[in-house]
Amino acid sequence: MQKTEVKRQTTDNRQQKTEDRGKLFLVWLLTSVLCLLVGCAERSPYKYYNIYTLVEPEVIKNGIKQPPSYDKEFEDDRLSIKFTFKEKKIYFRLKNKTDEQLKILWERFSFVDTNGVVQRITGFKNIFTDKMDKQPIQEIQAKTELNDLIVPIENIEFMEEWTWYVRPLFNQTDEEAIKNRGKIFSISMPIEIAGNIIDYNYKFRIDHVVPQSTWVY
Repeated sequence: MQKTEVKRQTTDNRQQKTEDRGKLFLVWLLTSVLCLLVGCAERSPYKYYNIYTLVEPEVIKNGIKQPPSYDKEFEDDRLSIKFTFKEKKIYFRLKNKTDEQLKILWERFSFVDTNGVVQRITGFKNIFTDKMDKQPIQEIQAKTELNDLIVPIENIEFMEEWTWYVRPLFNQTDEEAIKNRGKIFSISMPIEIAGNIIDYNYKFRIDHVVPQSTWVY
């Protein structure tokens, strides 16, 4: 009789453990799905969000001058380009519209900050290496595109082995960030097509500085 009760108690304990594991798995599964659907929250150090416009070069469509582009896109008969700004990096997608090979002259690229200071930049291939200031020429074949990024080299600091710190492009952490509004900065991106060098100078303006929630998703 006593052995039967011990066996029954052991069986009940095993069933309880199985049920507990099942509940834990269900909680984990629901949490994972929720994170995938709405994103897991994390505390952001940035209290303000900049809204940028591309003001130059001017875009002419059907003979009509277009207003500054909040989409930060530019297109002519040679290329089309779209910029995406993050706090520390500027991403771009550049398409070669010609039937010729297009060369990206990284060594001539520069970032001119809101104080007019010219800074050299690096791209994805050499970032976080000792070759950041020695960007090779990059080729984009006819009718193809390149996805890359731009970071001013002076904003990148080597901390220790395998550890680098990238400073934000602008102050977006305190009330001083409001002063960013209206400021102009630019990116010079020379390219070469069929032996001809064309210096594209993209000028941007910080049109709005708006508070953002401490919690971001």
